Amino acid sequence: MKSSPKMVSPPVSERSLVSVFAELHAREPLRELFVFVDDDGRDVERLTARQLAGRADGVRALLERERISPGDRVVLVHLPSLDFIAAFLGCLAAGVIPVPVSPPNPFRLEHDVALLSAIVDSSGARAMLTHAPYRDLVAAAASAPGGKTPAWPAIPWLCPDGSPAEPALAPDSWPAAVDLDEPAFLQYTSGSTGTPKGVMVTHRNIHHELEALRIDLELDGDSVGVCWVPHFHDLGLISVLLTTLTGHARTYLMSPLSFLKRPAVWFEVLSRVRGTHTTAPNFAFDLMARKVTPEQRAAWDLSSVRVLCSGGEIVQPAAMERFFAEYKSTGLGREAFRPGYGLAEHTLSVSMGTGGPLTLDRGELERGWAVPVDDPSDRRTAVFYGSGWVTKAGAKVRIIDPATFRPCERNQIGEIWIDSPTKARGYWGRESDSRETFEAVPTDGDQGRYLRTGDLGFLRDGELFVTGRLKDLIILYGHNYAPEDIESSVRRSDQRIRRGGVAAFSVPPVPGESAVERLVVFAETTLTDPADEIVAEIVRAIRRQVHADQGLVCDDVVVANNLVLKTSSGKVRRTACRDRYLSKEPAL
Repeated sequence: MKSSPKMVSPPVSERSLVSVFAELHAREPLRELFVFVDDDGRDVERLTARQLAGRADGVRALLERERISPGDRVVLVHLPSLDFIAAFLGCLAAGVIPVPVSPPNPFRLEHDVALLSAIVDSSGARAMLTHAPYRDLVAAAASAPGGKTPAWPAIPWLCPDGSPAEPALAPDSWPAAVDLDEPAFLQYTSGSTGTPKGVMVTHRNIHHELEALRIDLELDGDSVGVCWVPHFHDLGLISVLLTTLTGHARTYLMSPLSFLKRPAVWFEVLSRVRGTHTTAPNFAFDLMARKVTPEQRAAWDLSSVRVLCSGGEIVQPAAMERFFAEYKSTGLGREAFRPGYGLAEHTLSVSMGTGGPLTLDRGELERGWAVPVDDPSDRRTAVFYGSGWVTKAGAKVRIIDPATFRPCERNQIGEIWIDSPTKARGYWGRESDSRETFEAVPTDGDQGRYLRTGDLGFLRDGELFVTGRLKDLIILYGHNYAPEDIESSVRRSDQRIRRGGVAAFSVPPVPGESAVERLVVFAETTLTDPADEIVAEIVRAIRRQVHADQGLVCDDVVVANNLVLKTSSGKVRRTACRDRYLSKEPAL
């Protein structure tokens, strides 16, 4: 499988998202943009450009009546729905800065409201905008036996009434962004309640990102997307929702819960509507290989799929090999596979495409070098998928030693630094953090101002390979270990381990005992309440497998349910898991 880098996107006229949508609305008001499907994959709601304009203008008018001024921030608290799209666009139409968030779970509000409150405080939001389904769900949870009403942020809740069929004010009369370098929205990255960071994504950032996606994903007016990725996450928001409302696709949306409850619904819809594009994190493809029956696959025709994107986490080659082997009969070709690398601080994408898997010498990898191996039979190896090429005009990627800021040598692993038109403006209200992260300068005389991604990788023939996360890197006895490799060994060790419930991390040495950091593994099981002897068996299996594969001894293995902390998009929060372990919670 080989995917060549595409031509660098040419310069185009820079416009705000509102301006692009206004042109689409004037040109094709009856164009169907979005279809929402239920848990069974049935179409339950549709939205044309005109209908979206009407609902968005209703939000714009509501914000105006409530004296929410241009430049003010409003937090969007929505369940997966078409209402969110109207709310987001309505904020832009009013010149207000939307702040999408994961809606607090009504049945565990005490935890989730704390994070929401931190985001409200950080952003200085004037109000929270929601919709009737979420408002009613919160009320029902509060009135249930044992229900609690936590202290919500002390700002108004706004909830639009009705869905106007026609906009009172046409989109071409909405105030377009005067300064494209002003924030269009704030994307809060995963973090603790004490240090949420809101990435300022500008109107210019969005313009260049959407142009790059149009080219890299080969989007056109006939593209049909199918997606369940969360709407409040940059992957779903930008690569799916915003590309659609600018006229580059018609998209079928479903709740992430629909997918998690029954993974097959994703490809059922993809087959039914002859979808051409879909995207998901790597774990989803692993789930589709394991949780879907041969009988279900036999009913699907996926030959229409042109682009199968994988983003949000490092591709696991073994998982993708199994996936393509299982789906060969569906007509889904390997040439559709398009892994990508990106982060919120760069609006979304950095690179896309792949030259296929690359086998590296694991011993050299642990010493910080990427040395390809032709014959893996006589040594330990690691396999990585490339994350493609950088195609944005004016973009520059460098691999830098994170300790010295010196450029790395060829095949040396270092931190990925990037400068391009989609590098975000910084973190809202955090000038010091912004300078440190968004304005890094190498020591070789290059006067560019680079984004420090915090990710490790290397370049090979222009293709970017991501090997791990700088903060997650496990360093033992002077060697570097990617937690993903250790976690892969843990998953293979015992079939009773839940594949999505594994985390590996290092913790400081015990004073007076050793100067070497300790390796800790968290593992969840598929069992409801395993007996102590069963847990002991699983722990032994984990220790054996990690030692056999990695040559490492696990200093501690914790097996319990509801153990591994994750982001709203499903990524393992290893730093948070480490903090949880060090806090010595009673459950541990």
